[in-house]
Amino acid sequence: MAQYDQLTELLDLPNTRVTHYQLVGHHRLNLFVESTLAAALCPTCQQVSLAMHDRGEPQFIRDLSIWNRRCWLRHVPRRFECATCNTTFVERLAWREPNRDYTQRYEHAIYERVRREPTSQVAQAEQLSEDQVQGIFERWAKKH
Repeated sequence: MAQYDQLTELLDLPNTRVTHYQLVGHHRLNLFVESTLAAALCPTCQQVSLAMHDRGEPQFIRDLSIWNRRCWLRHVPRRFECATCNTTFVERLAWREPNRDYTQRYEHAIYERVRREPTSQVAQAEQLSEDQVQGIFERWAKKH
């Protein structure tokens, strides 16, 4: 097994591998992740592109806690160039909605907690603002 294959397996996100990790104090874990896919689907014309154009700025995406540590995934999005429609686009991740700071499973867990607990309690426990928790809850409530 490669150095971080076990972390990749435990993280269990599709088409994603852990390249390394960083412990930040006693309560935070940063997992550095990257896509394992060589291609991306163009959102404009739905054609597969193999031509990576460049990389964006690193993003920290909140995920479920691991080993009693709040977990953030550090991901550097890749931009691809589509030969069919001549546009560039950012790859989509199966585990994250575009322009969200959280994984889908984290948002779902917050939604489920708010169904049982007060928003203020969830916000405090997760170190989020009540507005952030309420926004997540409302987005997921619309889905259900």
